[in-house]
This record gives sequence, structure tokens and C-alpha cells, in this order.
Amino acid sequence: MGTAILLAVAASFCTATASVAQRQGARSIQTTGRFDAGLIFRLARRPVWLLGIASIIGGFLFQLTALRFGTLALVQPILALELLLVFGYMALAGRRQVKIKRRDWLAAAAMSAGIAGFLRLASPSGGQLHAPGFSWLLAGLVTLGVAFLALAAAFGPGNRPGSSSSRRAALLGSATGVAWGSSPP
Repeated sequence: MGTAILLAVAASFCTATASVAQRQGARSIQTTGRFDAGLIFRLARRPVWLLGIASIIGGFLFQLTALRFGTLALVQPILALELLLVFGYMALAGRRQVKIKRRDWLAAAAMSAGIAGFLRLASPSGGQLHAPGFSWLLAGLVTLGVAFLALAAAFGPGNRPGSSSSRRAALLGSATGVAWGSSPP
């Protein structure tokens, strides 16, 4: 159990590092607001952005290994601490452009506690080794549908660039969460 905890903390640290490094690497890149295939090549020339890519890969490897040694109910709440670590990075870096408010810290802590509570109450346990193909197909289609609905709401008709950036950020975060939540560990 101790190994799973250490690996999950390492995974959280890596994914938090990835979030901060990729944001830092992309901060001064000019975008047009449209699809730009060259963007990935411009980002790939930035060492800090590449550090972010390496960190996310490391985070996935640590997460996978943590789940080998511990249950989902143990590992997932620790992985949710990533948001607190991102806030910590930002606070230590003294970012003047990003102010982390007390409510943000409380919301991140509540999210981690909520996931821990949910997994404790749900008490996930072993089941079938393989799910039927139809179940995978259905789960994948539902996931894609929900993610695309969130994307359509964020970028669809009636959404002009710059209008309600908080709403758009929430919708994009929801689409990302659904996609990440349905991905295999």
C-alpha cells in the first residue's frame, strides 16, 4: 500500500508539472483563434513545453504502476491532488497574473475529499476481467457524445470569441474531464 501511495504522489507531481510547464511554454505563442497545424511545431521548439510532455508521460507511467500496487479507491484521490500541486506551483512562482484565491484552494481540497469519499462509499472491487465489446462500444459512444455536446456548447452558434470566457472554460473543462475520466488507467 505504501508503494502505491508514493507512486500516486509521484504521478500527481508529474501531471502538475506538466500542466504548469505546458502553460508556461505556450504563454507567449501567438495564435489566430483558428486551427493552426504549425502550432505544435512552434511549441516543440520550447524546452519548457517539452518538459511538460515528458512530465505527462511520466505521470501516466507512475499512475499505471501505482494502480498495479494499490486499488483505484486508494490511488485516485491522491491523483486528484494534482490541482492543489498546480496551485502550489503557481503560488511559489509568485505569478502576478494569476491570483489563487482562498475559495480556489478550498474547492480543490473539497474536490479531492469528494473523490475520496465517493470511492470509499462505492467500494470498488474486482469484477470481470474483460467487459463485453458492446459495453465498451456503448461507453465510448456515450463519452464521445457528452464531450462533443460540451464542445458544441463552448464553440457552437451564438458563442462569439471572448463572450463568457468563464462559461467556455467550464464547458471545455467538463469535456476534458469526461474524456480523461473514461480513459483506461
